[in-house]
Amino acid sequence: MKESNGPNLIRLFGGPGSGKTTALLNEVEGLLDSGIDVKDLLLVSYTRAAATELRERLGSRLEIEPESLRGNVSTMHAKAYELLKLSRKSVVSDSDRKGFCSDRGLEYEEDYKSGGRRTTLSTALGNKVLETSQWIQRTNKSVDDWFDVPFTWDVEKVRYPPDLDPRAQSGNKYTPTWSSGDNRLSIPDLIEQWREYKLENKIVGFADMLEMVHERELIPRVSNLVVDEFQDITKLQYGIYSQWKPQMDNVIIAGDDDQVVYAWQGADPGLLLNEKIGSDRILDNSYRLPSNILEIVGQVIGHVEVRQNKNLKPRTEGGDIEFLPDPSVLDLVRRIKMDVESDKGTLMVLFRARYQMFEFMEEFVKIGIPFSMMTDGNMWTEKLTKYVEAVECYKSGENLSGSQVYLLADILVDSSFGARKREELFDAVHNALKKKNTKDKNQVEFSAEFIRKQIPFMPSPDVASEMIRKVSNYQKRCVKSYFEGEYQDIEHDRVRIGTIHSSKGREADYVYVATDLTEKVVEHMSSEVTGGIEYDPTSKIVPILTDSERRVFYVGMSRAREGLIVMENLIKSAPTLPVEVLLNNEYTGKSIEDLGY
Repeated sequence: MKESNGPNLIRLFGGPGSGKTTALLNEVEGLLDSGIDVKDLLLVSYTRAAATELRERLGSRLEIEPESLRGNVSTMHAKAYELLKLSRKSVVSDSDRKGFCSDRGLEYEEDYKSGGRRTTLSTALGNKVLETSQWIQRTNKSVDDWFDVPFTWDVEKVRYPPDLDPRAQSGNKYTPTWSSGDNRLSIPDLIEQWREYKLENKIVGFADMLEMVHERELIPRVSNLVVDEFQDITKLQYGIYSQWKPQMDNVIIAGDDDQVVYAWQGADPGLLLNEKIGSDRILDNSYRLPSNILEIVGQVIGHVEVRQNKNLKPRTEGGDIEFLPDPSVLDLVRRIKMDVESDKGTLMVLFRARYQMFEFMEEFVKIGIPFSMMTDGNMWTEKLTKYVEAVECYKSGENLSGSQVYLLADILVDSSFGARKREELFDAVHNALKKKNTKDKNQVEFSAEFIRKQIPFMPSPDVASEMIRKVSNYQKRCVKSYFEGEYQDIEHDRVRIGTIHSSKGREADYVYVATDLTEKVVEHMSSEVTGGIEYDPTSKIVPILTDSERRVFYVGMSRAREGLIVMENLIKSAPTLPVEVLLNNEYTGKSIEDLGY
């Protein structure tokens, strides 16, 4: 057991575009230069994508294979998996979730079978129940707090808490809460059943892993701990960090209290701000934001009273700012089309909620412009991009990479292979990798002639959308529109679409941000405001913005390198956050024009 005087602790603050990841890796290299072995260090990041990027960048610096760092650069969940010595069969799978829901008559959306237009109410009930169970664990709440989760529930199917449910019965102490004919579902009961199901089947979910590590006080066998994106760790993860920290010689935590986007999961900027530290590093240059955009986003976040001031300096002078009052979704589609055709650079379109994104996507997908999704694996993904590129390469007679061939073996329908079998193609890729002594599928190539023999009915562009499996109908529509459109020469990541949350750590030349909220977000904000929020569902105007939501919009708006376009009242069915509230923290009813923007 380490002495109780504690580790040397450094806290690194980095605002948007300040090079926080580079600075963090510099600190790590400093530890390694002092004689610490990389195997005596654990670098934890919040998401798998972030951990992968850190592995690649650190591996490049140290001139070693990134894969060799997997045990030392990971998510906290991955480290928990290792400490618990779990196997794949011990972890909750999609079939486990589907089986539980099926046994109870709950609709459940599998990963690749969904993808149609959804609203806050239309997410499958089974998915909501399981995600609510995890949310309770991450936030250290009790099952009784289930209704605080940021979902909207259908009162016709689900019993609300008695004080909120119009069908709840009241009377004396003998009066039952629910009538005998009330057959609606009890979410607390279903959550308890899910927990029992996991115990009976000896399987664990991600939150279960963290709880087990915390309960058993399992400590990684390293003396140096680095935690990136510290502002977004949940209360459950912070509990584990608090157990690990005293056992370390050096601890580095990095983050930005202004960029907390997972408050609903239990992330708390106070955990970063109040952490006892030995020294601070504050990065004060933004290598992304020009002066005009930096000023606007600074105005947005400046209304948060308790925060660490970074005094960021701009990348350059200038920057375009535009506020659009009351645009339609079709207006936005036309704007994006015009920006693409005028070669305006990279574009990012951000929404507060996935159902709002889907409303835009319904129209945008029709024009055939390629795009990448930063959220939702059921729409345009890297897999689809690789697929259409493979179809295009084959058509032009070019060689295909091993990565593309491996994907074709997996994604094409059985009839594509004729009398041959897809396993032959998998074997061909594995043999090529072995022959070249590499694990990187992009390092091996296959000729179009070879593909013609292995896939006798390799699809042409006009039928490419009809010849794939393991994808949603929405994804098939995307592929069909792409090949029918006139934009095959546009880079597939030129336009990126997602929720504000998914934009974290990314940037684009021009960023569109819609200020629409959801009724559940308004509900949550109201619970944080003394006396609640006076929200008129008829006008749909939200007159107040809480600190937690202000940080979310700050993240979205600060992705822009050249231009920022803020859209007020884009999604007509959603609660609307006026630009006046976003910028001035008050609502007087002034229009965007009256505000001088």
